[in-house]
Amino acid sequence: MEKMKNKATAAEMGDRTEMSSGATVDARIAALFDDLTESEKRLAEVVLETANDLSAFTAGELAARAEVSAATAARFFRRLGYESYGDLRRSVRAARTWGSPLYELSTAGRPADFARHIAQDVENLRRLASELSSPALDDAVEMLAAAKRLSLIGFRNSAALASYARGLFAHMKPDVRLLPLAGQTLAEDVVGFCPEDALVVFGFRRRPPVLRDIMAAVRESGARILLVTDASAARTAHLAHVTLRCPNQGSSLFDSYVAPMSLINHLASAVGAALGEVAETRLARIEDMHRRLEPFSPNGRRAPRVG
Repeated sequence: MEKMKNKATAAEMGDRTEMSSGATVDARIAALFDDLTESEKRLAEVVLETANDLSAFTAGELAARAEVSAATAARFFRRLGYESYGDLRRSVRAARTWGSPLYELSTAGRPADFARHIAQDVENLRRLASELSSPALDDAVEMLAAAKRLSLIGFRNSAALASYARGLFAHMKPDVRLLPLAGQTLAEDVVGFCPEDALVVFGFRRRPPVLRDIMAAVRESGARILLVTDASAARTAHLAHVTLRCPNQGSSLFDSYVAPMSLINHLASAVGAALGEVAETRLARIEDMHRRLEPFSPNGRRAPRVG
């Protein structure tokens, strides 16, 4: 028994030494999430979901919400690299990683600094490169390339990401849809999914509850689901076949979407490379159609029609 206890302690210490002391709690959870036990994952979900008001909860209250023991909670906080729950709360309060724009504006001690803003975006990209799982990225590309029909959806700020992604993937593949289709309800869109389809969900905070319902219905159809999200997605991520998490911490009022935009660009390019000649032929046909529908020369004058 003593040997087992020592091994467990050593494993905890290993996790803590490997975790960067400067990493935010969302980054720490994202790095360890796949290796957490089911009870630890429930607690991680609660921590991420209550992050805006973390200082208002005791460790026991969080443990009760997650239906785990106080001992499990204590081990979980140590596994994240914190000495205690109090250490975690102080870290979140100092970093101000989360918060609504109203909270950030009301607590801002200085005007927005552009250099700091750019530095945070660069840091998000650095974290994306170091934390994103290569096997998960490969699985995502394979899923997107193999899909007979590709649909994309996002709500709130995520809607802009879904729209951008649709524009890029439409260059690579036919039948790429942005949901919901104009004039239709989500029920009409979702009922048509089949196992040959794939759905790309952009689920950055704040996610409306209906997003989980949509993903559950699509999963029941046999279609594959790729979720592009931040570290705060937990229950939503359980419904996806592949989850890609992007750091999105902003330097002041708003979250940053530089990292997911970069990831979308890479995914579309990687899918094009995977499709090879099929994508090349489609791009060539698109260029021909551009010349047919937009026959203007670089100087702005209408180019003469041939034939």
